[in-house]
Amino acid sequence: MKYSLPTILSTKEGFECLASLAGHTEHLFARRVSVDFSSCEFFDANMAAPLGAILARITDRLNEVELISLSKGIQSVLCQNQFLASYGYPALDDGEQTTLPFQRIPLAEKGLFAEYLGRHLQGKGVPKMSERLERAFQQKIFEVFQNAVTHSESRFGVFVCGQSFPTKKRLELTLADAGIGIRENVRRFFQNDKISSAAAIRWALVGGNTTKQGKEPGGLGLKLLKDFFSLNEGKIQIASRMGCYVFENGKETFSTMSADFPGTVVNFEINTSDPRSYRFTSEPGAKN
Repeated sequence: MKYSLPTILSTKEGFECLASLAGHTEHLFARRVSVDFSSCEFFDANMAAPLGAILARITDRLNEVELISLSKGIQSVLCQNQFLASYGYPALDDGEQTTLPFQRIPLAEKGLFAEYLGRHLQGKGVPKMSERLERAFQQKIFEVFQNAVTHSESRFGVFVCGQSFPTKKRLELTLADAGIGIRENVRRFFQNDKISSAAAIRWALVGGNTTKQGKEPGGLGLKLLKDFFSLNEGKIQIASRMGCYVFENGKETFSTMSADFPGTVVNFEINTSDPRSYRFTSEPGAKN
């Protein structure tokens, strides 16, 4: 089977296109799947995370996957971030240090993700933060990973990748799993199979809401991140099953996608042209 991949950007349309790939290959078993990039004019490198999650599901059904007809530009950036290493392409040195490498992290290896953040976010244009806020910022991103560990039931782990775009003054960091999706967890919790994907995401984003049992807190809990991204003029995106969420310019948008993305993708877009430095309002000097 050959699937023609269009241009993939970090947008709702980009998530829908990757979800369409998942849908077209869902019932294949022990087949050869050629993902054809000849119609793909640009591929946001961070979107290698959700693409990797989908390809893992395909190969798990004993299908053989090949990536063909990549342009020199796309091949170069996906070799630099190490995504193509598993598909027979040579590694390339990231001379400009703009990539956050593609990595597949098993759910049991939480320390690897914390190490990934500590190693690869530095020097990529994240605005200056106080030491206390920087710790909290990375902790909140880590909690998104932890949420996948707790709820996704993804046998394939969590896929992470990122890219700094110096021209656009943006840094993208994307996490994706190939699990059951937010909708399934919320439906099980309420014992209601009519809850939509968008409604499930809306419920999961409310502080304190979680399908986790016990006293330990859970849920996505994005308040601190939303506060930062609102000031930074960045963006948060979530795609899960048929639902899509965008937080931008201080506003939330929930919508329905045209295709079903198996699992959940969370994308953070940081405005790297932001000249300000950040700290908690309770810290000394915060008024300045």
